[in-house]
Amino acid sequence: MIGIYGANGFIGRHILRRLAAGKRTVRAISRHIGQDLIDRYDNVEFVEADLHDALAMGSSLQDVSTVLQLISTSSPGLQNNFNVSDIRDNVIPHVDFIQSAVKAGVRKFIFLSSGGTVYGPTNALPIKEEAPTNPISSHGLTKLTIEKYLQMHGHVDGLNFVVLRLSNPFGPGQLFRKGQGLIPAVMSRHAQGEPIQIIGDGAAQRDYIFIEDVVDAVERVIERDDVRQTIINIGSGKPRSVIEVIETIEAVLGIRFTRNYIEARKTDVDVNFLDIARASRLLEWSPRTDFRLALEKTLVDGGGRRSAGAR
Repeated sequence: MIGIYGANGFIGRHILRRLAAGKRTVRAISRHIGQDLIDRYDNVEFVEADLHDALAMGSSLQDVSTVLQLISTSSPGLQNNFNVSDIRDNVIPHVDFIQSAVKAGVRKFIFLSSGGTVYGPTNALPIKEEAPTNPISSHGLTKLTIEKYLQMHGHVDGLNFVVLRLSNPFGPGQLFRKGQGLIPAVMSRHAQGEPIQIIGDGAAQRDYIFIEDVVDAVERVIERDDVRQTIINIGSGKPRSVIEVIETIEAVLGIRFTRNYIEARKTDVDVNFLDIARASRLLEWSPRTDFRLALEKTLVDGGGRRSAGAR
């Protein structure tokens, strides 16, 4: 059985749809489960459990052979204003959950980490998995700490872990929460009739990947028994500036945003894009969706009408 932890979130919902369409047995675990999910899938077992409830989380692991851990309350957008909360709410319960997974005999533990924050500032671009990890945000440090505990249990207890260092995913259904996600942030402010906010001068470059390409990569990890105890970058492998992304959104929707430039954040790096050669070699995976086409799928529905976020 595959346990999707954080199944009610943006990434979790897309993965759930893909896995539920196959022949796999799936258990979807989240603090809250949307009724629309329950009504949509009659072949999925749903469990409401909070990461902070060790007993409930431990119980949810029964019969689970593969864990897919997506849960996080942290965000780069929160900067370093909640460091202690990050430790209390993310690191400690994750460590407890990993220990429970080891005791439950989980055969594979897949953890979605942050390729955008764990490396920190670097001139070695694109960034390889072997690059130094010097995060300058609490979010990145939190993710890296969880990675280290997985590596520890891999060495000591033989836990088969796979860490996917994910770049910046986007796609249909992504909401602007916790100050995270350029594309939903732009659309959220525009929908409210407010100028979009550009942090710094808009020249910062990031690696944006379409959610369906992310799901492809996750599915490959689930399928490949020979991919063990490793860290893999998952991204587009191509840098795009904030301004480039905004201008592409404008081109797709045929509009022009009012812009408001705000002060750059000290917890953001200037450039981040990932080397995805290892994913190609180990998973036989590479992103398939053109960036503009991905934006069209995100912002415009199949009938050609603008999505609810556009005005």
